[in-house]
Amino acid sequence: MLALFAARPARRLLGSRSFTTAHSPRRENIGILKAYGKPVATIFLWSALTYMSLQAVWNTLYFDEIKLETEAKTAPTSRRFLATEIDATAEAKPEKRVRKDFTQRLNNGPGFGDFVSSPSAPLTPAQAMEKAQSKAAKARLPRWLKTDIPVGKEVSRIRKTLRELNLHTVCEEARCPNMGECWGGGKHGTATATIMIMGDTCTRGCRFCSVKTSKTPGALDASEPQNVARALAAWGLDYVVLTSVDRDDLPDFGSAHFAETVRSIREQAPQMMIECLTPDFLGRPDLIEPVAQSGLDVYAHNIETVEGLQRSVRDHRANYKQSMFVLEHVKRTKPTLLTKSSIMLGVGETDAEVMQTMRDLRTAGVDIVTLGQYMRPTKRHMKVHEYVTPEKFAHWEKVGNELGFIYTASGPLVRSSYKAGEFFISEILRKRASASSMRNVAASVAEGRSKSDSTIQA
Repeated sequence: MLALFAARPARRLLGSRSFTTAHSPRRENIGILKAYGKPVATIFLWSALTYMSLQAVWNTLYFDEIKLETEAKTAPTSRRFLATEIDATAEAKPEKRVRKDFTQRLNNGPGFGDFVSSPSAPLTPAQAMEKAQSKAAKARLPRWLKTDIPVGKEVSRIRKTLRELNLHTVCEEARCPNMGECWGGGKHGTATATIMIMGDTCTRGCRFCSVKTSKTPGALDASEPQNVARALAAWGLDYVVLTSVDRDDLPDFGSAHFAETVRSIREQAPQMMIECLTPDFLGRPDLIEPVAQSGLDVYAHNIETVEGLQRSVRDHRANYKQSMFVLEHVKRTKPTLLTKSSIMLGVGETDAEVMQTMRDLRTAGVDIVTLGQYMRPTKRHMKVHEYVTPEKFAHWEKVGNELGFIYTASGPLVRSSYKAGEFFISEILRKRASASSMRNVAASVAEGRSKSDSTIQA
């Protein structure tokens, strides 16, 4: 039937007068239809009939087989075995039941009264208070890690100046617990601040640091060295720490900008003591030397943790040997320059690893070492492995002094630019400066005496 319906338009087309005129442009198409229209319709018809026949045969065979299998399963059968008949239906699997276990268990389960009531006697007010205090103690920091909120006129004044000059401090970015003591001067009266230059966005992502990260931070502020020097001169600080984010996106990693900032501070505040906490500059000597020779007093670079935990704590571009090389090269470049490094505790290190790290730092010529407790900035950062006790920090301070460090600052709240450490470092620098001036005076007096003697002899 389908073939007949398909052939009808062809017959109408061939019988139309408009296609039989001598001047019709479609005359060639009419010839093609006359030649191939009928064979194509015939083939289509036979194909349809063949398909329908095969489909009918397949359906018959398939449904007959299904029917036989169903009857074989449902019909009872028996077999002879030792003159005994066994019903095969007894061995058949039981029918699948609709699952009602969950509904039954839910109906038979505990009710609201089981949750609000307790089989034991109610707690007394004293017991309830003790239980609440024990839970709070587990959730809070140890008592030796609690500090006061940084407030005061000096803190407000420094914050205002920072906002006006678009400057950043690592004290705020890293959420340092000693900010109030450092900015206010503390018990020693030596006011200090840690300025973070080259922006507030780092190209590296260490797991302990709360500074913002990005592969493409903003461009450097060309006026930043002068702004930093002007702010520090206005504050009247005694000791300043310059640090920076890592800038792996720059050709020199920020080395020239660092050195220029130190020189600007020296011009506007020559009496100020300057410490630089620098990146590793990927261990390149040509980038380490300009900073070491820029006029600073203390060159600091943090090892952060023991060698076995470097990969799990620091960014993959930083490593133990590279940081040790930076400290060694600074000492070779300028032997009179004080070098300093810091170790975090509470990240999973062992006592043997801490001891080896302190020995390696001393071998590299490091003069000052600080040890402090790692404190998790946010829940997105690395967890604290343990809270080290003050007694343990006192032990490491004793070890540092025995190893020959000029100064060892060790305590739960100690950081790499800790206020108390800077007080003692400033005292060391003052003594060195006075000793140097005395030597200069003695040399000038000796030179004057020699000149007078030569004049008398003449």
